[in-house]
Amino acid sequence: MNRDGFDIERFFQIARAVGHGKALGIAYDQSGPDWAQLTMEARDELVGVPADGIVASGAIVSLVDTCSGAAVWQKLDRFEPIATIDLRLDYLRPAFKGDTLVARCECYKMTKAIAFTRGIAHTGDPERPVAHVTGTFILRP
Repeated sequence: MNRDGFDIERFFQIARAVGHGKALGIAYDQSGPDWAQLTMEARDELVGVPADGIVASGAIVSLVDTCSGAAVWQKLDRFEPIATIDLRLDYLRPAFKGDTLVARCECYKMTKAIAFTRGIAHTGDPERPVAHVTGTFILRP
């Protein structure tokens, strides 16, 4: 729990129980003052290329977008509305059904109105990423 009572772990317990978080199965893993790490099991429902078992890139985009936003909340040390302005994903290799995807993102710069993030998604080896991501978020949209 952060200084003002923002508990990211509790937030993701709730987020995983409803809507988009429930559908994707995004789970909290760990966090620090300006970063967050989330996981997502690559289930059958997330496969975009059934013949090869390749996870749909949209599921990976959702994972890293959510993780980037969580990193912003960690840096803010509180929950408040934010919105993704820009998200760039460099998709480096596929993830497959049965993989556990791990996203780790950090909020490395913040102004009064904008937060900047970067991170990776991988399947267990950060030295062999599935994707690199950079994001820009507006605070209090």
